[in-house]
Amino acid sequence: MTGYGIEYADIMGEKFMCIIKSLNSKFLDTFFDIPNEIVSIEPKMRKEIRKRINRGKIEVIIKRQSKTKSILGLLFKKRDEEKFKDEIFSLFMSALTKLIQSRENEGEAIKEDIQERIDRLKEIISEIEIIHKNFPLLVKNALKERINQIKDELGMKDIPDNIIDSAGVVHIVRKADISEEITRIKSHLSNFEDELNGGGDGKKLTFISQELLREFNTMGSKSLDLKIIEKVIEGKLEVERIREQLYNVE
Repeated sequence: MTGYGIEYADIMGEKFMCIIKSLNSKFLDTFFDIPNEIVSIEPKMRKEIRKRINRGKIEVIIKRQSKTKSILGLLFKKRDEEKFKDEIFSLFMSALTKLIQSRENEGEAIKEDIQERIDRLKEIISEIEIIHKNFPLLVKNALKERINQIKDELGMKDIPDNIIDSAGVVHIVRKADISEEITRIKSHLSNFEDELNGGGDGKKLTFISQELLREFNTMGSKSLDLKIIEKVIEGKLEVERIREQLYNVE
């Protein structure tokens, strides 16, 4: 998740600036660009980052903006040196707090976007379910039309419904039945929404989105109705957009 935190401080007669930037990454990678005299507190700063951030490329920059007195005197006074490092660490923590707030603000925006796409997926699956309920009648009418086209060649009159049924309606409907996929997609959407509203573990949400895409792919391969196939394509696009957003979620 992207984010940005910056803080300034006057520390023992010097002005310092701390910038912490966050970019998207599947793992937590931390990089430091800090003065040599504070490298000893780098592990402490890394520990604080790990406490608060699970993944992302984090860059920490601490710079001396101006110098009103020599730092050399501090090197011979341990108490002053420790105080100097403590104040630098406080500067870092303040910038880190701002970074976390920045990431949380972006997270809320991402959550709203994902929720809108989940709502649209619910609409899509409801539309597919309505179309699918009419599928047996559609197949029957299509077969009847086709058989009537050749009835004269066969020397037959109007074809009775029971003959049309035996001609393959049941087989075609069963082969193209997507009821199970509809049920599983509804379940995945419910689980996804519960997880999103319960904290939103990025890895779990990514797994559920993969399962959603799998079900839509199966549905598309089984369905013979062009209207359903169009809805499936739209659903897959929404899932892909959700997966892109999930790269920003911890």
